[in-house]
Amino acid sequence: MHFPNLPLYHQLNKDEFKELSDDQKNEFIEIMKKNEDSEKEEMILALIRAYHLDHDNIIQEIPYTGKLLKGGVKFDIDSIPSKLQYILYSFMKLI
Repeated sequence: MHFPNLPLYHQLNKDEFKELSDDQKNEFIEIMKKNEDSEKEEMILALIRAYHLDHDNIIQEIPYTGKLLKGGVKFDIDSIPSKLQYILYSFMKLI
């Protein structure tokens, strides 16, 4: 494991994973649009990075076709692996 000091990632990663429905994806997108907390955004980026390092052979600075914009990093939810979508959705439901 690349992130031994990120217990949240390990907890969410071991949960049984389910594909997100279109409604859940839309709910997640709306939550993210309203999110103005940089600490939560950093945690989301840490969860993405942890998943990427654990599951991908080719390491990229910004994985899953993410784009660095003035306001931060933006991702297309459909470019994110299904299990990672579930992890991020579960995290957002916790906070």
